[in-house]
Amino acid sequence: MSGLIEGLYRVVRLADTRSPRLWLGLGLRLLERVCAIAPFLLGFVWLQGDASVLGLSLGLCGLLVAQLACSHYGQLNCFLGGYALMQAYRRQLLDHVARLPLGVLREERIGQLGERLTEDVKRIENLFTHVVAELLAALAVPLLFMLVLMFVDWRLTLALLATLPLAFSALNGMRRFFLAAARRKQHSFMQAAGLLVEFIAGLRTLRLFNRAAAWQARLDAQFSQIERDSLGVEVWGGSAIQLYRLGVDASLVVLLIAAGWLANAGQLSVLTWLLFALVAPRVLDPLLDVAAYLSELRGLAQAQARLQALLDIPVMDEPLKSAVLSGRGVRFFDVSLRYPQQQDWALRGVDLSIEPGQMLAIVGPSGAGKSSVLHLLARFYDPQHGRIELGGVDLRALRLEQLYDACSFVFQDVQLFDASVLDNLRLGRPDATLAQVMYACQQVGCHEFIQRLPQGYETPVGENGQRLSGGERQRLSIARALLKDAPILLLDEATASVDPSAQYEIQRALSRLAEGRTLIMVAHRLRTVRHADVIVVLDQGRIVERGDHATLLAQDGLYAELWRQQAG
Repeated sequence: MSGLIEGLYRVVRLADTRSPRLWLGLGLRLLERVCAIAPFLLGFVWLQGDASVLGLSLGLCGLLVAQLACSHYGQLNCFLGGYALMQAYRRQLLDHVARLPLGVLREERIGQLGERLTEDVKRIENLFTHVVAELLAALAVPLLFMLVLMFVDWRLTLALLATLPLAFSALNGMRRFFLAAARRKQHSFMQAAGLLVEFIAGLRTLRLFNRAAAWQARLDAQFSQIERDSLGVEVWGGSAIQLYRLGVDASLVVLLIAAGWLANAGQLSVLTWLLFALVAPRVLDPLLDVAAYLSELRGLAQAQARLQALLDIPVMDEPLKSAVLSGRGVRFFDVSLRYPQQQDWALRGVDLSIEPGQMLAIVGPSGAGKSSVLHLLARFYDPQHGRIELGGVDLRALRLEQLYDACSFVFQDVQLFDASVLDNLRLGRPDATLAQVMYACQQVGCHEFIQRLPQGYETPVGENGQRLSGGERQRLSIARALLKDAPILLLDEATASVDPSAQYEIQRALSRLAEGRTLIMVAHRLRTVRHADVIVVLDQGRIVERGDHATLLAQDGLYAELWRQQAG
């Protein structure tokens, strides 16, 4: 129970809202349950001659009206207060995710992250809007009336309570096994969600390679695992609930035995027995529901724990104020990077200096660490050793908005959104005119194919640009970067998916764009970088050569070898 309370407290604390309607609703739901049982106590008082018929009638009518009012306004305020609380919680959660290091988000499976941010949040919302009020009433009302009954006859009250500790012990004793089974079930669900997203996204490729059936077999095996894990949850949860309910029901048996013993001894009045006989089942009925609520809450608590694990990931450190840049040059000082969960270093002892107006090309064999240089500049990760400066300021001393305003990015994995071509192009510059957008597209040779689309620049591109070819998506991403007109342009295999004609147009545009700007590009095709001012050759995370095209060919080292391989 302490874990549940702690989880609820964390949600309320993160939401950072008072939610007075929620607490009002919870209070009214408690009063509703009290009003449902109070008539029995009022009747008991009347039968003892302590109240008139008029007083009894007015009291019963008042309790009925109060119960209806508390029920209506209690549920209304619980719902509205719970939704307001969860709106604030969602906002804080998404704000946290938005400030996570981009490298961390790249490592998350889309399906699993989506499951956390949708289904897990929905489960917690259900907790505040439905479960908490019912559980609170199920626990608080019996406790309250047990205290009242204690003053009527403490012996019968203790008899009624006799088996309840055993019932709660049985419920709590199986908690560990139930939680373990629930964790296995949720893990299976998360794995299935990730596999399903990958299957749908890669269905075309799987069919072309005749691997769809094999992938479906993996999904079937995962669904079978979900079935087995779900049965495990039901076995442990159902067994615990049945034992608990048996213990609660046994309290009525003990009550009957105690009443019979007291009546035989002449120590039990008819009115006292009548009161206990009528009230005891109504006091115990909410307790029978407690087991179901607790089982549900434990599952919900695991959802909160998964979200808390996401919230526990440190956000990207940012200064409170923007720094003053002394230029647009980029410097790497003895930079080393090792990715999480990796043993080998991606970069080791990298020293670089890129001046404004220079075009720096980074080349090397696959896995040499070329893209890692750009990942560091984009602050997907921070280096474990050394530092990177922009305009004489450490990147970690820059606010992210300042860094991203100064840079445009074009990576291998093009990300487009389910919107029009125009909306995707304006992503980095929302106020750009249509003429400016069209000019940027003409620079990279994509204006013609856009005009051939059904609605031109207003044509929806589909989810992640699925209605466009790979080369078309790449050219749109380049045009988007050019339109942003940032002083630093970072390109990662920017021309890898375009035809030679478009590649020539893009190279001409990049040459003009480089004037007065810092241009850093990672390339596999060496012909696209031979006009670069400086070419850096990486191998196994280290810089092994640097210079212009002619100098590197004359050195007859790794660059010259790669050039000959591609030329042949």
